[in-house]
Amino acid sequence: MLIRAYHKDRGDLSNRTEIIIPDSAHGTNPASAAMGRFQTVEVPSREDGCIDVEALKAVAGERLQV
Repeated sequence: MLIRAYHKDRGDLSNRTEIIIPDSAHGTNPASAAMGRFQTVEVPSREDGCIDVEALKAVAGERLQV
């Protein structure tokens, strides 16, 4: 809900509808995102538990704003 309030305050909430979460995340992470009215996008992890960067790039695409 804090993330939602931050983007609302900046006036860019309409562009922020999804949160990318690794499949190794604790179950409360996607639940918290859903409580903030975000859609969750799951990204697979590699065998060592780190994010698969290529999968992240594929999911983020043009939506990722840095």
